Amino acid sequence: MGGALRSHPARERAGAVCPSRKRPPLGVTSKAVGYSGRVDAALDNSVAKAIHVLGALRPLAEGASARELASSAGLPRSTVQRLLATLAATGMVTQDQSTQKYMIGPRALLIGLGYNSGLNLITAARPQMVALRDAVGETVGLSVAVDHTRVFLEEVQSTQELRFAPELGKLYPLWSGANGRVLMGALTEEQVEAVLANRALDHAVDHPLSDEAIRANLAEYRRDGFAIAFNEAIDSVNSIAMPVSDATGGVVAALSISGPSQRFTRDRMLASVEALSAACSTVTRQLGGTPAPVAAPA
Repeated sequence: MGGALRSHPARERAGAVCPSRKRPPLGVTSKAVGYSGRVDAALDNSVAKAIHVLGALRPLAEGASARELASSAGLPRSTVQRLLATLAATGMVTQDQSTQKYMIGPRALLIGLGYNSGLNLITAARPQMVALRDAVGETVGLSVAVDHTRVFLEEVQSTQELRFAPELGKLYPLWSGANGRVLMGALTEEQVEAVLANRALDHAVDHPLSDEAIRANLAEYRRDGFAIAFNEAIDSVNSIAMPVSDATGGVVAALSISGPSQRFTRDRMLASVEALSAACSTVTRQLGGTPAPVAAPA
């Protein structure tokens, strides 16, 4: 998961517990876009420069400042700052308020995924997410894998005053949280070890796990068909997640329920297994897939 808990913040940050906010449907790409070179005279226009800045930013998982981007892109800092302001306003980039660094935003990720693929997934999932939120009373999230990371694609927030609000479009380690375990569970053992060999984003979570703990949690998920996490990626947030598959048989997303740990306890998480499984099964069937089996909660 990504974020934190608060009841009525003056300004939101990642994963805040806060009033609802509208966001456009989002998406994500699974492959990085390569970037090299500097903008030439033939590309000397605002659109090309904006694309150029995005290309410079894409490989940087921890983001970059306007000054750093100006240097790497070979553009005046004032131009880059103007472009970043426009890109941020349209969701193409996001800015970390604590570091002032910019990162690729959810709208850019949607374009990378491909409009039809992302829209089909969200169109199928959102009605089930709303119904699941209404049934359980906690925030429901839809996550996808991005290389060795994961990202929230869509959310339906709880209507309760204290609630989990994930930051859409921000990258987190693939191994982290219940939804991360679901996505990682679809990988081969070789791919799992590759993920564990790259722990560069450990700082993005509140309670990083050891490789041994990650492997144990992964085995538990593969046995049960659902994953649970306690105060793991985000302090004071518990979550449960299950997979969504498509016609290829592959896992394309993880559907999760998350809430404050003092309210969304283990018993409440296990009590939500049936509703979460039904929602995942419905979305999977709409995408042409076969629902995964789920063990009875112990």
